[in-house]
Amino acid sequence: MEKLAFALITASRKLRHYFQAHLINVMTDHPLKKAMNKLEAAGRLIQWAVELSKFDIKYQPRYAIKAQALADFIAEFTSNCGKVGGIGVVLQSPEGDKLKHKVRLQYQTSNNEAEYEALLKGMELAKSVEAKSLLVLGDSQLIIGKVNGMLEAKEERMRKYLNRVMRLIKKFEEISFIQIPREENMEADALAREATASEAVDKFDEVQYMPSIDISEVQQVEDRENWMAPIVSYLQDGRLLEEKDEARKLRVEDRENWMAPIVSYLQDRELPEEKNEARKLRVRTARCLALDEANYIIREIHEGACGNHSGAKLFVHKIVRAGYYWPNMQADAKAYVKVCDQCQRFSNIPRQPSEYLTPMTSPWPFAQWGLDILGPFPLGVRQMKFLVVGIDYFTKWVEAESLANITQQNVKNFVWKNIVF
Repeated sequence: MEKLAFALITASRKLRHYFQAHLINVMTDHPLKKAMNKLEAAGRLIQWAVELSKFDIKYQPRYAIKAQALADFIAEFTSNCGKVGGIGVVLQSPEGDKLKHKVRLQYQTSNNEAEYEALLKGMELAKSVEAKSLLVLGDSQLIIGKVNGMLEAKEERMRKYLNRVMRLIKKFEEISFIQIPREENMEADALAREATASEAVDKFDEVQYMPSIDISEVQQVEDRENWMAPIVSYLQDGRLLEEKDEARKLRVEDRENWMAPIVSYLQDRELPEEKNEARKLRVRTARCLALDEANYIIREIHEGACGNHSGAKLFVHKIVRAGYYWPNMQADAKAYVKVCDQCQRFSNIPRQPSEYLTPMTSPWPFAQWGLDILGPFPLGVRQMKFLVVGIDYFTKWVEAESLANITQQNVKNFVWKNIVF
């Protein structure tokens, strides 16, 4: 019992920062707590009990490892079951034709965020079919009240959703928001339940892996209003941007530079005579994509018919080999791989420890001992002149005994008496 107490006190001294920051559970089948708190305990046990009293230590009986592994698996499995949501949208034309659309939200979301996602998806679908007037019917009093200005959005994420809705409202000539009872919205609710169900997702269903407010919004009036517009304008008309830093990037002193063969190829489809220069030109003249086109290319190359869910670095090389380019393609590819459900689900599990490992000569207390013989010393009581010493490598616990003669039987008796028992 004294050895167990000394092992605990040694661990608390070596790992003091862990003992101070966390609740420590001591798994043991021995009545260690009772032995340390006895009034008739030895002096060292009382001192150690006082030293350990400043930590939050809980003594528990040891239980089976298989049962703990099963409990951990069940806890992890049940915690991951509620992280999927769904929304449903029903568009109806003035003639009565209906368009139904459901989206599976592959991330944890609240009810209010799901209501906003459904509203945004419905407005985007209406805009995609070139609707000019829109009547929005919803059963959420909170969302309809905020959009109509009767309620105020206080949370930061709710304000972001509301601002996004307000930007979409400006794209319609006429739009109204009306709250309806839940009984009249059963069709959209049925679509949302189908999208939330745990069955396999249909290939025609849309899967959304992150909230709309976390996706960079592309506001583009014409195709020229993107990152390619200043470059095309400079190549065609020689016009520079008003900002000096941006204009300096495009300004050239001489037309016979790296841009000359590119302009010639774009205008007349003439390649340089040298094969290496022609090959480089074909690579440099990849099709430049706007942000909305880039999102489609990312999805198709990464998880389309020929996609293999490759990593970000190989993903970018595949996009370049396919003949596409945009400025922040590496950052976009890396961000898309991070939120891809299949990539995260089946990726390799990193085994590297979060901190540097501390080398230990012994895995646990009293597992490895070192023996040594000292002497001869001047004769003492009962002709004792030798000393046998045993030291535990983990706790530095010392056992010693004086002997008159060094024999095999004496050393064996010392080991059995002081170390084994």
